[in-house]
Amino acid sequence: MEEEKIRIPSSFGKLSAVINYNGKKEGKLAILCPGYLNSKDYEDLAGLALALAEHGYTAIRFNPTGTWDSEGDISQYNSTQYLKDIGNVLDYMLGLSHFKRILIGGHSRGGDISLIYAARDSRVSCAVAIMPGSKRATLQAKNDDWEKTGFQKSYRDIPGQKDKNVQFDVPLSQLEDYLKYDVEKEVGKVHVPVIFIAGELDSVCPVGTIREIFNRSNEPKRFAIIPGVGHDYRRNANEVRMVNAAVIRLMDELGIL
Repeated sequence: MEEEKIRIPSSFGKLSAVINYNGKKEGKLAILCPGYLNSKDYEDLAGLALALAEHGYTAIRFNPTGTWDSEGDISQYNSTQYLKDIGNVLDYMLGLSHFKRILIGGHSRGGDISLIYAARDSRVSCAVAIMPGSKRATLQAKNDDWEKTGFQKSYRDIPGQKDKNVQFDVPLSQLEDYLKYDVEKEVGKVHVPVIFIAGELDSVCPVGTIREIFNRSNEPKRFAIIPGVGHDYRRNANEVRMVNAAVIRLMDELGIL
């Protein structure tokens, strides 16, 4: 298995990305999108990238503008820019090679954004939404402090250093931009195979919320509930394997593996 770290030009500098592939050019591309303020190097995306690469995909995972080691400011981290970032990643990869199949997928906010992007770009062949539906969670997280100060403090553990955190001061404008998009409506515009993954113990994006989005989506589609798994499954190697195995199985069922 090969891995390559790259920098991709975007609207506000360069995006940090990692490509995983098995050394063969099979014409299949997967673009993987992190959840809200999450890192491309967390075990959920890193593990999924390796699993997809084992099945012939060239899998690229990246950090959106203004987060982690991608250039730009946190004030530029919003859904509108995230969608542009995906387009920049896709254009970059298509400049390197021809891909007959293009998968877009992600976890939580990354799952929402993947579905919205798939609704807007006809080049996308299939989509994977792992625990999407974070709009409702975002609304629940909206509090008086965010509106009073104009930003919200959020913390994430550093990949590989779970005892150390990084702080993000997320401006209220991020929330305002995010609320312009409704994944429950956008998913009806997706006309390619879609996979939905829910965690049985997920309290952030509950099974019922994900099922509602699934019900609004078009065929062909698949839905799986992973037993004993919560929203932050990335912290447990066995749970990561369970989720990834379900994704691979459903992709095989849909003929997109």
